[in-house]
Amino acid sequence: MKLADRIKQTGLYHKFLQTNFAKNFYLKRGVILDAEKIEKRINEAPAIILKNPPAKKIKVGIVKDGVINIEGYAHRNSSWIFYEKFLKNNQIDYQFYDIYRHDWLEVASELDIIMWHTYSSPSDMYIAESKIYVLEKVLGKTCFPSFHEVWQYEDKNRATYLYKALNLPLIPTVISNSKTDALSLARKLSFPMIYKTYIGSSSRGVVKVNTFSKAKSIINKIFSHKGLETIYPYFRQKDTILFQEFIPDAGYDLRIMMIGNKAFGYYRYPKKNDFKASGAGIYEKKEIPKEALKIALDIKTKLNSRLMGVDLLFCNKSNQYRIIETSLFNQIDTPEQLVINGVPGYYDLSTNEFKFKSGKFWIHELVMEYVIEEYSYASK
Repeated sequence: MKLADRIKQTGLYHKFLQTNFAKNFYLKRGVILDAEKIEKRINEAPAIILKNPPAKKIKVGIVKDGVINIEGYAHRNSSWIFYEKFLKNNQIDYQFYDIYRHDWLEVASELDIIMWHTYSSPSDMYIAESKIYVLEKVLGKTCFPSFHEVWQYEDKNRATYLYKALNLPLIPTVISNSKTDALSLARKLSFPMIYKTYIGSSSRGVVKVNTFSKAKSIINKIFSHKGLETIYPYFRQKDTILFQEFIPDAGYDLRIMMIGNKAFGYYRYPKKNDFKASGAGIYEKKEIPKEALKIALDIKTKLNSRLMGVDLLFCNKSNQYRIIETSLFNQIDTPEQLVINGVPGYYDLSTNEFKFKSGKFWIHELVMEYVIEEYSYASK
């Protein structure tokens, strides 16, 4: 576990975020933006205007997201600034919705749609799943993400259950909730192999296990009365373990993001002497193989998710692309998430040809467009 990850989970760090020093520190580095810079950033891509505006009045509730929340500013990668841009440009009524307050249910009665870029920590996922279930299943609100989407988000166990049930091409993976069974599996598995905590993003909680003794140590801790520590000080992994086959010859992975009939993506490479491309920050944007696009689209369709990021790795042994993981939210730094020969754009998934079409898009706005159109169609 990296020291930086430990520090960011401490109360001291969160107190630091509320200081003027922190505000000036992150402003100087462009991590948070004032109103003028927010406007400049969101307009790096043209506005998306609905072809068919909603026939009846809609009110959208936007939950503000962002790792650093300081009044009057926004984190540069917050989704809410793009949701707001789309709604303003299409003259759709909205309000900011503080879903963490005690009166969240009462306020929800005023809303038709709730947009919430949920965080992936254990506590945040518990809050999101609990409230989205009530909003969607009981009150009949349109939510993004839906309960189905958030249920599988950043939970590697749940996602793996779905991959297996739907016969999707995952990297060989075993999950056990039995210590006896886990030890038996570990004796049969080939080393090195990969151990993953079931909650965690950007390769945090991903460990290469080289020996049976190391695997046994992990198993013993997970199935102890305390469980195994994670990057979250308040959360320990207990009574569930995931081991995955190590793919030694993978020099890169592919991230493919899809919303509606548009696909974007790029190549990711690991740092030297590391096996993990996720979180390394080394990217290349170029043409994506049609076979990978077909597999990613099939995964998205079967998992029934409106927005989906699919991380694929090509396995030479099986001569096919396999799923590393799927995700609902990916970090979007620019409106150029696919670039071919210097031209930004997307693959059109509406036909089997997957033609490349040029253009700049903030994926967050495409999500907002899709949700509004879906709601309008369902309301007819």
